[in-house]
Amino acid sequence: MKLTFDWNCIIEVEEGRAQAQYVIDLVDMHRQGHLEVALLAASASENSKSKRFPGNAELFTERLNGLGWQDLPLVPMPAVPSLSYYDFCFYLDENDNFEEDMGRLWEAIAPNVPREPTDRLPIGAILTDEVIQSEELSRWRNTWCDVVSAYSHIYAARDIFVTNNTRDFQSNWDKLSSLGMKHIATPKDTLAVIASIRSAKI
Repeated sequence: MKLTFDWNCIIEVEEGRAQAQYVIDLVDMHRQGHLEVALLAASASENSKSKRFPGNAELFTERLNGLGWQDLPLVPMPAVPSLSYYDFCFYLDENDNFEEDMGRLWEAIAPNVPREPTDRLPIGAILTDEVIQSEELSRWRNTWCDVVSAYSHIYAARDIFVTNNTRDFQSNWDKLSSLGMKHIATPKDTLAVIASIRSAKI
């Protein structure tokens, strides 16, 4: 079974939140060979505390090292100019239907958020690298990271998307399941799903 940890799983453990121990238990099960836990390369593109694009992947790597998670595999993300890192992404071809798939996922996760970043800028503003990485577009990037995380998980054909972002993911499971997300669960619920599957096999 292949699990994908959303960005908030990292924050959960860093800040000792309510589901931190469940996240740790899943990592332990990975290391015991019972399942595979992977982190999203898209998480490296999440906003920094300054609400800007991090600019490089070093902060992400440092945070993983701080948790002792440097051994966990990464689910790569599609290469997107100004928003992805060379070592963390893969390149798409015309047969991948990236724009169409992203559009459907965006509509399922955040139908009220304009998909185009220029819709959040003053009329006539030019979308440069600096602008797309700015604090002004931090909310748009939050949504973009959610959508590209879902895309990366589906593209890699993984089994459970583990997240505490119930508003954007679990609440929209009916739509997301039709787009390829097999299961979406919190860390606690993921452990329950695994226990249920194991019981059924006995």
